[in-house]
Amino acid sequence: MMKKFESLKNREWPSWAPIVVAALGALLYLIQAVIYAYTTAPGLDEGSYLLKGILYLRRVYEPFEPYGPLTNKAPFAFLIPGFVQYLFGAGLRTGRFFAIFLGLLTLLGVWITACRWGGKWSAAGAVWVFALSSMVIKTYSVAVSEVIIACLLAWMCVCVLGDDRPLWQIILGTLLATLAVLTRQNMAPVLALLILYIFWQQGKQKGIWAFVVGAVFFLVVHVYYWPNILTIWAPWLPENLTPFLDPFRMPKDAIPFWDPSISSWNRVNAFFQGIRYHFVIIVGSIFALTFWPRRPDWKSASGMRAAVFLALLYFILFSMHAWAALASQYESYSCVYCFSNYLSFFDPLGIILLVIVFSGSEKRTSSPVMKAFVILLVLILSTGIGFSLFESIGRWIYEIPVPRMRDGQFLPGTASLVEILTNRFGLTLTVIKRGVSAGMGLIVGLAALLAAFLIWRRAKPDFAHVLINSFLVLGFVFAPIVNLRGGRIECEQDLLTANEQLGAYLANIIPSNSLVYWDGGLSFTPMIYVPQVRIFPPQINSGYTFWNGGDADTVYRLSHWNSELNEQWKNSADIFIIEAKRYSTWKDFMNPQEFEEYQKPLMAPSCLDGAGIRIFHRLP
Repeated sequence: MMKKFESLKNREWPSWAPIVVAALGALLYLIQAVIYAYTTAPGLDEGSYLLKGILYLRRVYEPFEPYGPLTNKAPFAFLIPGFVQYLFGAGLRTGRFFAIFLGLLTLLGVWITACRWGGKWSAAGAVWVFALSSMVIKTYSVAVSEVIIACLLAWMCVCVLGDDRPLWQIILGTLLATLAVLTRQNMAPVLALLILYIFWQQGKQKGIWAFVVGAVFFLVVHVYYWPNILTIWAPWLPENLTPFLDPFRMPKDAIPFWDPSISSWNRVNAFFQGIRYHFVIIVGSIFALTFWPRRPDWKSASGMRAAVFLALLYFILFSMHAWAALASQYESYSCVYCFSNYLSFFDPLGIILLVIVFSGSEKRTSSPVMKAFVILLVLILSTGIGFSLFESIGRWIYEIPVPRMRDGQFLPGTASLVEILTNRFGLTLTVIKRGVSAGMGLIVGLAALLAAFLIWRRAKPDFAHVLINSFLVLGFVFAPIVNLRGGRIECEQDLLTANEQLGAYLANIIPSNSLVYWDGGLSFTPMIYVPQVRIFPPQINSGYTFWNGGDADTVYRLSHWNSELNEQWKNSADIFIIEAKRYSTWKDFMNPQEFEEYQKPLMAPSCLDGAGIRIFHRLP
């Protein structure tokens, strides 16, 4: 088998073959992306980016405007989708097809850089990593900032990584890095590390150019939005050291309404879920560090420098986002299961790092300590990934019949595994499912060890290197299966058309200049199509901007709301848009003497139960 593999590897392939393979991967990516664009239910973030973006471009509001929409991300997170809608029409269709376009641009950027460092076949493999990552494609197919950042980082690498990059590309790459920071403030390390890398690799003159260009762009945007842009930086800095930022923080006597308690087990689950959805990228990056070539073994100094830059940037961003999602109370609420989406920001960096390290040196040897570390890491990752699949395991697994025993002796008949574990150890069904799925993951890890051992016995290569490749190939091949639940199609109907028809209906029945109270669901997407009305801007972020207590004017100035503001808005609104499943809480308020309901729209913004909306107007 190894001889066949070697002959396949050493075969002279036509120069166009890897390009065709990469193109097929890109086509598969495109097909999946279009399907997700039509069938994924709009979420809060997507509706927020699209609506705020078009409101900012139409100059209804300005980013960071007091009493306006919450600009909780750097301004270009909203201005970029707003600009695209301004050019091609406001709505979900524009936002999602722009996201697909950016996703394909990301693939092209990764392909160019991977081809430069590892050859066309490595580049084709990088494309296929994306093509088989259903959750990444799903994230990149909706109008959120993850795909914007991924595209910017991919093309930053195209421009700056390598020997003797032209000055215009250095400047362009620096502008892209700065734009990434001005799109999401959590990308702050990108610009700093990039400028240091340019000084190191490209020399002092180009480094100075990069520093000046990046600093000027960054400062100009901050000066334009000063001082209210400080609201995006205030949560990052310790309050006791930065009391001058208190005017840009929520008042002490206000408490966030959304403050869920997430158990440690769920945080562990979210961590390994993120690794599972981004398996090849994360695991490949970790293993790239374990096999980091010694300095004399690198094929080129530029390859070593590029790998150092990417490794530092990737793992700093990974650590920051793991802390923000899994360990902190960043922005006053916990978003534990955002971790997987956060990893999508910088996936291109991990893929390019993997290509550069594994093509940067021919030597593949490891010490006994490194072999033991790799074996332990494979078992831990396999067990953790299995644990993260506990909600997806079939009922048949924990109902496997097992022999009944008492006092060390077998009894007649059998009992299901869940009965044994429940009766004997008093375990709950959730604990049993977690244990069984973690055990299955461990078995897969042991199978990877066995496969690597059998290959090693026949060819005697470096065992740790064989194990790494076996584990990566196993994850690469089975990723579409183990991630099937996360990458599932949410709705069978055309949600783009449904939202457009719903928006047209709302625009037709709601009188111009009406003041609209929104309780129509997490996503404000339908209101994108109704430009002639007024809204209460903090409601765009739904309950995530609702706080208990605090001075009403201060809370409103910071683009949040509380009970006092809620009562004011309910008493002043002309139109009420209520999600069907929420209507039960509005029955007493919507009395027939004061309100009249418009005809219910036939279409709903998503296929989720109770997602239809009801529209009421206040009687004269």
